[in-house]
Amino acid sequence: MASRMLVLMLLIILILTGCSVQVQKEGAQRPRTDAPKEKGFTGYVVDRKENSILVVNPEHEDIGTNGETSKYYPAKWFSNVPDSQIGTYVEVWTDGSPEVEPYPGRARAESIAEHAAATPEGAKISESDAIRGGIYLSYGKEISLPVIEDVEFHANTGIWTVRMRDAMSADNNQAQIELEVPDVEPVELVVQEPKSE
Repeated sequence: MASRMLVLMLLIILILTGCSVQVQKEGAQRPRTDAPKEKGFTGYVVDRKENSILVVNPEHEDIGTNGETSKYYPAKWFSNVPDSQIGTYVEVWTDGSPEVEPYPGRARAESIAEHAAATPEGAKISESDAIRGGIYLSYGKEISLPVIEDVEFHANTGIWTVRMRDAMSADNNQAQIELEVPDVEPVELVVQEPKSE
């Protein structure tokens, strides 16, 4: 009898433990226990080459000499990142290996968190899709190191406005560039099967 009670108690404990693990997985508010404790490098992915991404932080620092002020936008290439798309807002933690300093810097990523892109009511594409579209426009391609300053959707016209600057010429007189991106769903590749005769 005592052994049956013990087995029953163990079974109840296992069931309750399983339920609590499931709640932790589903709870969006719970922090990951394996997440890095320090703040990572944040910004928008503005370029990618193979398994590397270029991340530029839109929060600038005012620097200058001889009474002149210019803006410095932190920017860094991160290797070891296979999936992040251009236009995504990310936070990247490095593996602690030495970083290469010429601007923009270079480092090896250990982990990365992608922030979910907003899709306003009535929009067909997300904020990150609009940023990517702006960077790929011919005028956007002229910017050597894009700094994404603002993204806005105009539901009445179906147009996104992407405002950016070039971090490579970040003096105070540099104008903000506004790019208009149509809110059009990306066309998916459709494979047609050959007609049978």
